[in-house]
Amino acid sequence: MITATPPPAKTSSKKIVDLWASIPTSYPEADLAANFMVKLFDYLGLNHHQIKNTPGIGAGLRPDYLIYNDPAQPPILAIEIKKRESGLAAVSDAQFVATCQNHPLYKDAVGLSDNPKNNGIIQYLDIDNVNSSHLANYGLVFNGDFFQLWRRVDGLVIPMTTIRRVNKTSLPKLLKELAHCLQAPPSALVTAIWNSKGGVAKTTNTINVASCLALAGKRVLLIDLDPQNDLTSGIGLKANYAPDYFDRVYDQLQLQEVDRAKDILTKSIQTKSFATSDGQSFHLSLLSSSKNYLNNINDTVRAKEAHVIFNDILDLVRENYDYIFIDASPKYDKLAQCLLCTADTIILPFDLGAKSLKHAIELSSKVIPTLQTMRDKADDFTVGPWNLGLLYSLCPTHIGVGIEKSIADVIEQQGFTGKQVNTRLINFAQTKQAEFQEKPVICWQNSQITKLFHKLTTEVFLSHNYTDK
Repeated sequence: MITATPPPAKTSSKKIVDLWASIPTSYPEADLAANFMVKLFDYLGLNHHQIKNTPGIGAGLRPDYLIYNDPAQPPILAIEIKKRESGLAAVSDAQFVATCQNHPLYKDAVGLSDNPKNNGIIQYLDIDNVNSSHLANYGLVFNGDFFQLWRRVDGLVIPMTTIRRVNKTSLPKLLKELAHCLQAPPSALVTAIWNSKGGVAKTTNTINVASCLALAGKRVLLIDLDPQNDLTSGIGLKANYAPDYFDRVYDQLQLQEVDRAKDILTKSIQTKSFATSDGQSFHLSLLSSSKNYLNNINDTVRAKEAHVIFNDILDLVRENYDYIFIDASPKYDKLAQCLLCTADTIILPFDLGAKSLKHAIELSSKVIPTLQTMRDKADDFTVGPWNLGLLYSLCPTHIGVGIEKSIADVIEQQGFTGKQVNTRLINFAQTKQAEFQEKPVICWQNSQITKLFHKLTTEVFLSHNYTDK
């Protein structure tokens, strides 16, 4: 069996950069594969058993490469390469990303082409159409001018990076990230269900989507960093009133005592099991803190510092879970900003009201791009959060034509072009009963709202879904 850690590379990163710099600005795909990708694989320490060329993985689905750690196991990485074109190489840095987004080479590589027969990374990571033996966790598109890393978590496919220009600075970072993807097990997807307008059921939705995933066999961690601790009480637990564990964990990390830091954090996590009405069971893990400690963070810590701190803390537990959900205050303060900045994805709930809709659209158009820019400037190679769409929450049984039209008008006026989640969450009374009993509503498997939460969870996470927004 081939171990997860590649053997020592025969080619240095400097040689890869120098080789790239020697490639003509107009370069056929076959030459890029033969003269550059071979050296890149050599740098990663891959042998020929770990590299499969143009493998068929489904009806009409043939990525250029599948990369394996162990050929007896599913691949780690799917790669789609395209030729280098002199026109794209000549585009200014300021216009490069926008040009790529509309360029046939990039759209074909990703799988966003108008031609339904043209497949790319999105299709090669499609859980519904690719046999599990050929289904990779990561995807790479590369042409010598642009590259972009993608990630699959169950059915959800999202970018790991923005579109990046290949240059002497970005290429070594790509090599390092590819080596990490090949060596480390996939880590948890971090999600926030959030709106800066309160009262849109963000906490209720977080608890129940997380519970649906846990019931499906996923390892789920909830992080309650809203000073009100509604998520903690919502599942019948009490907030951690010895919250200095954040400081103790960070102190140990500063001393490079990673094992001690992980031990402190692990001991601070609570776990609770739940039974369902049809005889099933699931459990949720919880990391919480007290109101006083969280308010103190807002008073004493700069958002950029807190972002780094929470990223480092999350890194200690990411590999232990499939999904991590963060619950933050609706107030967009320094704490909420840094927490959202650590998220990979955000779902934007609104309660069909004009205010919550406008807040959600503003988050999509302004706040999320700002958070992505913050991470980029902080030199985070993988960038997020990515918007998974508007979620219709607390809906009446019949919305009515008038409200539907008003929502559509606001969406058009505000120029919102992102996704809208198809599943709409009806405001059933069963949800209130669950709150009183401090349980997820999905404990009542026959309730209508439970069926909607299962449908929502499948739509967003478990069946094929992708976002590049």
